[in-house]
This record gives sequence, C-alpha cells and structure tokens, in this order.
Amino acid sequence: MSEQVAQGARAAKAARIKRPGWKDPRLALGAVLVVASVAGTMYLVGEMHETTTVYVARSNITLGEQLTAENMKTQEVQLGETAGRYLDPGADIVDLARANTFISAGELIPVTSVTHSELGSRRPINIELPADLSSSIAPGSFVDVWIAERAPGGNTYGVPEKLSSMVEVAARVESGGGLVDRQGTNLELLVEPNQLEPLLQALANDSRIIVIYNPAGAE
Repeated sequence: MSEQVAQGARAAKAARIKRPGWKDPRLALGAVLVVASVAGTMYLVGEMHETTTVYVARSNITLGEQLTAENMKTQEVQLGETAGRYLDPGADIVDLARANTFISAGELIPVTSVTHSELGSRRPINIELPADLSSSIAPGSFVDVWIAERAPGGNTYGVPEKLSSMVEVAARVESGGGLVDRQGTNLELLVEPNQLEPLLQALANDSRIIVIYNPAGAE
C-alpha cells in the first residue's frame, strides 16, 4: 500500500515538472512578452536616433538680411518634439524671406526669426505682456501701441496715450512656469526709430504697455 502511495506521489511530481508542450498557453504568453519587449526596445532606440533636417546659419545673418543658400545650410539634428520650431527645407519660403533678428553662424534658424516683410529702418524690440492677449495678435499681424505711465510712488497708472499705430508683430512666444509660475506673452515688435526711445523709456519706468489688434493690417 505504501509503495503504491509513493508511486502516485512520484507520478504527480513528474506531471508538475513535465516540460510544457508547444501548445501550452503559458509558453505562448511568454513568447508574446519577449517579442513585445524586444519591439519596445527597438522603438525607443530608433526614436533616440531619429533626426530632422533643418536650416542652420552658414554665417552670421544680420537683421533684415535675405535668407539664401549662401547664408544657410541644412543639417541633420535630433530635436524630438521641438522640431516644428525650426525652419526646415519643406517650409514655404519665398524669395523675400528675411531675418527679423540677428542669427549667429551655426545657430538653428527658428521659424519666429523669419519674416516676409521689408524691415526698412525698423528695429525689433521685445515686450512682456499678460497671458490673455488676443489670439489675433500673431506674427505678421499689426497692433496699435499705447502707454500708460506709472504714477509716482504708487501702483496706479495715468491715462493711456497712443504711441503708434500699425506696428508689425514679428514673433509671439507664450511664457510661464518657474518658481512664481508667472504666465505671460512675449511679443517682438518691429518699431520705427522715432518710436524706439519712448518705448524703451516706458519699459525702464515700469509703465504699462498696451497693444490692441489692428485689423486694418490684414487688408
């Protein structure tokens, strides 16, 4: 009787350690997990080595200089999700495309640094504005600029006075985050020389600068 019990125990143990057959669902599941792991690793490696062709400044490009094959070249770089911020060969660039800011040799050319307008004597100036700026105010649009001077010794402002009409917007960048989580919008405006000094004074004196979208610029 004891021998039969021992034989039964040995048979049960042998059944438990029996090598699984190719139809065993556990084997199939294991194979699927291995394949998925290898595929995921290959995908991550491919993403890490994926490059994008963008334009790079071949030499220093000054404000208002036309963008040509002589001052630009293409280069393969790894940009990831930021690829759309830079000029690529597939972009629709016309012959009159110019730099609206200084671009150093070897620097990637941001899309916001390109304009199709004649700069003439205008100069770019950056101003920080509230985050709730009208969505109509975008690169290529025009705004009216008003200035309200800060009252001496207080946080109040005087009556706004118009500085200029039909000022072209060269670039717009949403800003925010940091330790104080301050939200805002940075505008780059192209201003005439006679507007530059009062605008710089307003910035230095903490005056309030107000920009209003001018739809006449789209006509």
